[in-house]
Amino acid sequence: MGRYVPLLALLALALGAFFLRPREGALPQGGVRLYGVEFFLFPEEEGVRWRFQAAEMVEVGGVYRLQGGLRGERYVAGRLDLRLFAPEVVVEPGDNLRAPYARVEILKGCYRLELSRTGLGDVLIRQKEGFSAPWVRIEAPNLRGEAERFRSDFALERIEAENPRFEFPAGGSFGPCQVEGGSG
Repeated sequence: MGRYVPLLALLALALGAFFLRPREGALPQGGVRLYGVEFFLFPEEEGVRWRFQAAEMVEVGGVYRLQGGLRGERYVAGRLDLRLFAPEVVVEPGDNLRAPYARVEILKGCYRLELSRTGLGDVLIRQKEGFSAPWVRIEAPNLRGEAERFRSDFALERIEAENPRFEFPAGGSFGPCQVEGGSG
């Protein structure tokens, strides 16, 4: 038995070194990483709530990064208002959201927005203002097209953009609503 003690001590030391070594992609001290998360955000606006589902959430220094299979939903007065899909979303101070690009579905009006594209710049969703993106593609039963340097409120009632190129259907629509639960 005595001859196995040095071997067992060496094995314990090797296992300890293996499990205590820093992992690749390890968080800075004080960070948190959660997997398979459901995250709720309650911005200052009365009656507004966001619900996110993501494969992973990383928090470092009070900044939350949701990533992997991200789906977000915005509720106003308890009713689903829009859906957000993005590779990742960073929740910034003031509860504003930033993503490299995003797809948004607005139920009222059946709008589908592609906000930005890889390499064009980030999408910013300001809780008090709406969307801001370097590029947008909008599709709805009554319009489709794209524009640059896009800004809009959440209802698409106040839109600012450069180089807009939109089509409107002659005497009808481009087709039925493609947004699940959407209405014209």
